[in-house]
Amino acid sequence: MIKLASNNTEFYRGKRRKKGPSLIITIIVLAVVAFVVLLFYGLQKYIVITNDGLRLEIPMLMEAAPAQTDDEGNVTHSFEPVEAELEIGEPDYSNIKATAGENLSELKAVYVPAASVTAAGIDGCLAKSSDANAVVLDVKTVTGMLVWESDVDIAKGYGTSGAVDLKSIVSSLKERDIYVAVRMCCFVDNTLASRYTQLALRTSDGQPYSDSNGAWLDPTNALVRGYISDLCRELSKMGVDEIVLLGMRLPDTAGLQFAFSGSSSAQATPVTAISGFGINLTRGLRSMSAKLSVQLTSPTAMESGADSVTGQNAEIFFKVFDRVYYTASADTAAAAVSAAEHYVELGDVNMRLVPMCSGSAPSTTCWVLME
Repeated sequence: MIKLASNNTEFYRGKRRKKGPSLIITIIVLAVVAFVVLLFYGLQKYIVITNDGLRLEIPMLMEAAPAQTDDEGNVTHSFEPVEAELEIGEPDYSNIKATAGENLSELKAVYVPAASVTAAGIDGCLAKSSDANAVVLDVKTVTGMLVWESDVDIAKGYGTSGAVDLKSIVSSLKERDIYVAVRMCCFVDNTLASRYTQLALRTSDGQPYSDSNGAWLDPTNALVRGYISDLCRELSKMGVDEIVLLGMRLPDTAGLQFAFSGSSSAQATPVTAISGFGINLTRGLRSMSAKLSVQLTSPTAMESGADSVTGQNAEIFFKVFDRVYYTASADTAAAAVSAAEHYVELGDVNMRLVPMCSGSAPSTTCWVLME
């Protein structure tokens, strides 16, 4: 007869793993996180926005209003009425940071009208000045027609594309160390405004606007900005060094009200409409290799900073565009450069303000010799 051992210690029971404090700490942390998340979302409806910031108003923690009893014996509370008003003001672009105007070189250019943008025509214009190291080619005039054959959808769809092989011309000029700038008219566009009427600038009574300059496009329309942006990108890919935007303004007609299509939150003014276009355009084209410049045509904007009629704003232009082109005579060009100095935050004013002179070139560092 076999007798089994009664001592249980003869058998191996294995080691019991003790639960360390890490598991307990993990559970506590998860519980706290869950509580904070629930508390955050649960209290959102009690957040009150005031002029001084945000305030949390929890009804149970606030002093209760005096209780009242109605005719049937029901207890009610009275609450003071609150008058709330949402006010959307005019955009303020005064604090926009200067981002453009550095790393520019001397520009002594001759202007080439659209009809002369051919190899022979450009050489004929360059022959007018032995000092010229650059050209300014007019590639989009007030007619709205482009000089070059464009692949941009709107240009192809509405028949504004031209036929010149601009890429080959640009390449040939750069092989000769000639700086290539092109000029495009922005908002006066007879062809597109008449063929794509949804983009037309309209008066307050809904009528498309036109004047002696031609038919106008709406600067607040997102499709207009997209069209100009696409054209700029296409020109930059061709090797163009600089793009100058002409006619980035509203008509010079005081007292006329426009029905801007892009002003859904607040009624745009000429200054906010043009400034907003320039700021959004330059931000969207920041990665473009070509410089982006603008032609200032308002003496009021040059003298006082902003023109409330045309909407041009010299302070904004010098902050977001690389150069500002300005019409002057050979005798007044230097004074124009000096007048622009207090607008320049980045770069050298002699490189930033480009006088456009007819007849003879000025003595300034940069200039464009017009026809």
